[in-house]
Amino acid sequence: MKNAVIAALIAAIAIGGALGAFAATRTIETNANVEVGVWRRVSDGTLFLSTRPEGGNWSTSSALQMTSEGATGRYERSNLVTVTVPVEVQVEVSEPATTSPTGNPQLKPALATGTCCDIRGMNDDLEAQTNVVAAMQRIVDFANETYGFQHYGNIVINIAHSSGGLSLRYQEVLGYAPGSLPSSCSFQEGEHIFLGPHCRSDDEVLVTEWFQRAVGVPDLSPVWLSENAFGHFKNHFLTGNATQLDEHRLRSAVLFKRAGDVRLGREDASLRELVFVFAVQEYGTFGNWVQFYRHVQIGWEVEAAFKEVFGVTLPEFYSTFEEWVSEQKLILIASAYGSCTEAYLNIPPYGGGFPDYRVPLEKDLDNDGVVCEWFLGAQ
Repeated sequence: MKNAVIAALIAAIAIGGALGAFAATRTIETNANVEVGVWRRVSDGTLFLSTRPEGGNWSTSSALQMTSEGATGRYERSNLVTVTVPVEVQVEVSEPATTSPTGNPQLKPALATGTCCDIRGMNDDLEAQTNVVAAMQRIVDFANETYGFQHYGNIVINIAHSSGGLSLRYQEVLGYAPGSLPSSCSFQEGEHIFLGPHCRSDDEVLVTEWFQRAVGVPDLSPVWLSENAFGHFKNHFLTGNATQLDEHRLRSAVLFKRAGDVRLGREDASLRELVFVFAVQEYGTFGNWVQFYRHVQIGWEVEAAFKEVFGVTLPEFYSTFEEWVSEQKLILIASAYGSCTEAYLNIPPYGGGFPDYRVPLEKDLDNDGVVCEWFLGAQ
C-alpha cells in the first residue's frame, strides 16, 4: 500500500514538472528524477511525504492514510531516494487566471515538516558531514516541534577542512573567485550556508545561521517587536529554557522602569525585552511572533498584523501591559527589604549580593543588577 501511494505521488509530481515546459497540446516523453522522504508521526501513525524534483525545493503532502512500524520519537523518515519515472502524457495548458489582490496580502503556505539538509565538501570525512547535518536537523526539529515554524525551501551546508577549501565551495556557488570570504566563521548565499572549520560544530553559530535563513533579520517599528526575537529563540534552544517573566533582570525592569515609555517609544533595552517576553508569553508563543513577522514580511502593516495574530490592537496591548507592570510593581515593593542586613537575614544571596529589586534602596555601584556585594564580602 505504501509503495503504491508513493509511486502515485511521484508520478503526479513528475508530470507536474513536465507540464510547465510546454504551452500547447503535445505528447511528452521524458524522465523525471524525484527525491522522496517519508515522515511518520509516531503518536498516531500518521505519515507525510516530502518530495522535490532533483535539485529543486521540498514540498510536503498532507497526511497519508497508511501505517508503519517505527522507532520511538515524534517523527520518523525514510532515507532519501532518487527515482526515475518514465512519463508519457498529453496535455493542454490554458492561460493562467489573474486576480486582483484585495485587503492584506495572503501568506504563502508553510511546510508541514522541516527538511534538512544537503551537504557539500569534506567527502573524505563522513562523520563530520553527518555531525553537521544532525546538529542542524536538531534546530529544525526544535523550531518545528516547540513553536511550529521552520524554514522554506532547501538548505545546502558547505564545509571544508580549511578556509581555503571553503573559498573553493564559495567560488563554486558564485561562479567566480571572490576577493575574500564574508566571514571565516559562517555566512550565507541564497540557500547555501557556509561553515568554517572552527565553527561547524558550534551550536550557537548553527542556530544563528538557521534562524537567519528561516526568519531573516527582523527590523520592525516599534523596535521592541523585533530586537529580542532571535535572542529569545537562541536562548531557549541552547539552554532548554525559554526566558520567563520572573527572571531577575526582568523583575528589575518591572520595578525601576516606566511601562508607559514603551508606548512612547522611549524604552531602554531592558524594557524592550520585558515587553517582548510579555507579548509572546501572555498572548501566545514565540511561534505566534514568527507568524506575525511573516505577515509583515509580505506587506501587512505592523498594527494590522499584530491584531491579526495576537488578537488585540497595539494600544489595547499597551494598556494591558502597563496595568500588569503596575500590579507587579506593587508586589515587588511589598516584598522588598529595606537594607542589606534585612535581606541577609531572610533570603539567600545571588551573584555575590542580592538582586537590586529585592533591596531597592541600595545603590547598584557597578550596574550589574546586583547590590550589597560589599556587605556580603564583609561577612
